[in-house]
Amino acid sequence: MSIPRRSLRLLSPVFRLLSPVFRLLSFVFCLQSLSLAAQVPQCYRFIGPGVNSGRISDIEVDSNNPQNIFVAASSGGIFKSADWGKNWTPVFDQAGLSLAIGDMAICNTNPDLIWAGTGEASGEQAAASLGDGVYKSIDGGKTWKCMGLKESRHIAKIQINPLNPDVVYVAATGARWGNNEERGIFRTEDGGLTWKKVLYINDYTGMSDLVIHPDGKTILASAWQQYRNAWAHLQRGPSSGIYRSEDGGESWEKVTKGFSKDTLGRIALAVAPSSPDMIYACVESKKGGFYRSSDKGKSWKLINQKPSTAYWYGRIYVNPTDEKNAFVMGMMVQETKDGGKTFNVMATKNVHVDHHILWIDPKNPQNRLLGNDGGLYQTQDGGQKWEFYKNLFIGQYYAITVDQGPDYRIFGGKQDNGVWGGPAAMADGSIAPDSLISNISWGDGFYAGLDPTDRNITYGESQYGGISRYDFSTNKSYYVQPRNPDKKSPYRFNWNTPYIISVHPPHALYMGGNKLFKSENKGDDWSEISGDLSRNEPVNEKTIMGMKPVLKPYASITALAESPLKPGVIYAGTDDGNLQMTRDGGQSWINLSDKLPMPSDRFFTRLICSVSGAGTVYVACARYYEANDLKPYLFRSTDYGQTWESLTTTMPAEAVIRGFAEHPINTDWLYCGVHNGLLISKDAGKTWMRAPGLIPVAIDDIKIQMPTGDVVLGSYGRGLIVGIEN
Repeated sequence: MSIPRRSLRLLSPVFRLLSPVFRLLSFVFCLQSLSLAAQVPQCYRFIGPGVNSGRISDIEVDSNNPQNIFVAASSGGIFKSADWGKNWTPVFDQAGLSLAIGDMAICNTNPDLIWAGTGEASGEQAAASLGDGVYKSIDGGKTWKCMGLKESRHIAKIQINPLNPDVVYVAATGARWGNNEERGIFRTEDGGLTWKKVLYINDYTGMSDLVIHPDGKTILASAWQQYRNAWAHLQRGPSSGIYRSEDGGESWEKVTKGFSKDTLGRIALAVAPSSPDMIYACVESKKGGFYRSSDKGKSWKLINQKPSTAYWYGRIYVNPTDEKNAFVMGMMVQETKDGGKTFNVMATKNVHVDHHILWIDPKNPQNRLLGNDGGLYQTQDGGQKWEFYKNLFIGQYYAITVDQGPDYRIFGGKQDNGVWGGPAAMADGSIAPDSLISNISWGDGFYAGLDPTDRNITYGESQYGGISRYDFSTNKSYYVQPRNPDKKSPYRFNWNTPYIISVHPPHALYMGGNKLFKSENKGDDWSEISGDLSRNEPVNEKTIMGMKPVLKPYASITALAESPLKPGVIYAGTDDGNLQMTRDGGQSWINLSDKLPMPSDRFFTRLICSVSGAGTVYVACARYYEANDLKPYLFRSTDYGQTWESLTTTMPAEAVIRGFAEHPINTDWLYCGVHNGLLISKDAGKTWMRAPGLIPVAIDDIKIQMPTGDVVLGSYGRGLIVGIEN
């Protein structure tokens, strides 16, 4: 028997009036009335929301038909519009096994010829940024074919030779968390059938930008030495610099005349279309700097030290009709109108910050498209007024939560876009309008929480544990992050700090830092219920490649779970490899770290306590930060963590686990979100299959909503996705 979804929604007023105890009983009755067999979702609804969007990695416009716009989401694929953005069609969803896009290129003489490089090339720390090669379309984006370079991981730039479209250059940054040789500048002379690596520095230095002079022979490329792990980011190194070729890439030399001798990070390059011998460069270093060359990049002059690029940006654009008018991408857009002598901030009123991509109409330079961490914007007057495109559902969710009842709500935190929430759907099944989507916290959005006893109380969170409580009855927000009274020893919180609301009365709030904190009054007061649960090994004096990196907050909890069956049973996993458990609410702790059958250089992504038994718990880990290891790690214990069983035998060889859920009725059904899709098991983890019909977007969080049975997905690239039976 199955209860119609619309009928369930009509019961919503009754659900709201029930007392908490009676509400729970009625909820259990609804569960029993449903089929006891879990179902694989038969279709997926992409519900946005559109009130804000997600990061844009590239914009390309057909020069022959400007109505045709291609927009690349950094981890959400490629969208095409044939009517200047009124409508969008995803055109890359079925191409391969990655929707992370680093760059695109359209052939000027044949706009049906389009190249796409997968793998976002910014300093993004998420595995969702991983690519699987370079792709080619010969029919305007309708179909795509992988042309190789799968191990390049992250592609920063693609350039088609202006004199011969069969000659294409690819700038690959390579593996972000380890050394690999498939990085550098690659060239094909036969349309992608074969490739030659024409510029290679070493196995830890990739390429971040690439430009070609209209002569088809002069090429400049910027090398970038970087490395990320869990505790630091090496953003620059001595191998970074500009390299130049005069023979189409056959030979190269490092540019030194007039150029910075600092240790450099990411370098942005741009050729002035109206005066192509003029080339600009902007560097990331201690001093920064905007450089100009008037001889095709042979020699350079430092024009201004004010602007600087960074690992998160790395692009320059030049007005197609005015070689002195250039734009440097960054948190704000820095604009010069005199060739770099002076810079001012380009007008971007009511526009999201963190700008990556700018397209300037060559026929009307006042007409521009701007892509940033918040989505896509257009101005027709040089920046005085901007229009936001609300119809691109490319939000990047870190975590989500849902409440009970057939008319349920979804709340979640999005990369650089705060925590938002609202109805999963309207009564007629349509997507909720933007007017019903509420913002409860800003910054980078992470975990969201819904008070089980008061529908008005919600929780949001920004980076590094910035938790806040929002009251819908008063529309007021209260910052409630735990703070150590001893200011000399501040608590440590991860970039993505987990917290949970207990299912057991009185529904305490637990939050993980370097210690576990508990609040019984909705965050107004906190108590420490553990010591330091991390390994807390000192990293202040550590180096990477012999150099001092930029340190990140480290040695804190990244995953947290409480048993739904037995109060006081709590597990905590850290970013430095520790797994700890308490069975008495924190009075005593058991270190389970050495019992997991895997290397200790790991961090925990998800912990889930089962509804099948008080001693059953699932643990998901990742090792890409410390070991450049993209294998899945998922374990189950039925004896409170004393012994563990691996559940990844039939998973793909590369599947970084980011989200996990157990079906609340049929516990043999497991759902695993990985960096490029959703895996489903119907036999308690013995075998896994890719979710049929779902695109290969990263799934960061999964919730099975009851009583509807909806599989709610927080994707990192395509917003909220709801899988339903029909």
